Amino acid sequence: MIFRLLVGSIFTILVLSIWAVPAQAQVCTPTLTPEQAFLAVTNLTGTNGGSTKSSANDLANLPKVININIASEAELTQLDGIGAKKAQQIILYRQMMAPFATADDLANVKGIGKATVDKNRHRITTQ
Repeated sequence: MIFRLLVGSIFTILVLSIWAVPAQAQVCTPTLTPEQAFLAVTNLTGTNGGSTKSSANDLANLPKVININIASEAELTQLDGIGAKKAQQIILYRQMMAPFATADDLANVKGIGKATVDKNRHRITTQ
């Protein structure tokens, strides 16, 4: 399979940086979840309805991954089913009890159930 990389795309820069400077590539931290990377590669390889155009807007429209251990109230309210009151409860819980070890620990917060955790799982991180 041949992939066509668009000049200036994040993947072109990533590929060039890995091949050009392998020692520095190992210290890079990922900014995309595997799902986001898959969607971006799918768009770049031309499987998005026949169009091979991709833009920064495609990546900007992907949902933001939120670290529930450090997120502000405003960031937490971006999760589906989390309003201001539940966001405040999440912050209070992590301050009073302990940081969340996994996304499933979010269900320990009063008013947040497994269904809410499951529909946000792809957007939650604890690291």
